[in-house]
Amino acid sequence: MPISTSEVWNIAGAVITAVGGGGVLVMALSSWLGKVWADRILESDKAKYQKEFAELKSELDKQLHAHNVAAARIDSQRVDAIRDLYGALVAWHEAAIQVAAPNQLNSRPQTEAIEQYSQWSTVLRSKAEQLEKVAMLTAIYFSEDTYQVIAKCGLSASMMSIDFMGVVRNSPAPGTPQHRSAIEDARQKLCAKYQSDYEPARRAVIATFRQFVDPNGDD
Repeated sequence: MPISTSEVWNIAGAVITAVGGGGVLVMALSSWLGKVWADRILESDKAKYQKEFAELKSELDKQLHAHNVAAARIDSQRVDAIRDLYGALVAWHEAAIQVAAPNQLNSRPQTEAIEQYSQWSTVLRSKAEQLEKVAMLTAIYFSEDTYQVIAKCGLSASMMSIDFMGVVRNSPAPGTPQHRSAIEDARQKLCAKYQSDYEPARRAVIATFRQFVDPNGDD
């Protein structure tokens, strides 16, 4: 059973009185008291530090849990961002291919062919607007270098879409052979331009995703 402070002093007083205050005994008793107090202080400090350590560990555990939850949420959001952006890139690419790829419209009546190009130009412009929007919304999830490639692609897609739509819908001689010839020229320009500006952005997004899922893998 631990000795209380009052009991220590009572015992010390009784011993000193009984032996008449001998110097040797007083020194021995002093040493004993010092050890008793040292043990008591050590136990007190130990309990105090253990309590503080337990409180600190609990707080750190809470912070670590919160960090892990936040990291998992950010990782999930980044995956969604990469998926959304890649989807927007592919959607515009498909619309551009529809316009630029060889087709059978030359064999159809001129007004019918021009109307089809007008519809395609509407889809192309819509997909370009969506690509620009998604690129802006997901910018935070990409490195600066990757985002610059993506932003360039979005801007280029928008300009190509606007230019093609302008040729189709704003001809000075609508419905004429000259109008149709201008559309063909615009298609060729679109085909050459989208390959130079679109493909780097597509590769950048794929590289980002691969780095995300396998940070130690090769690019």
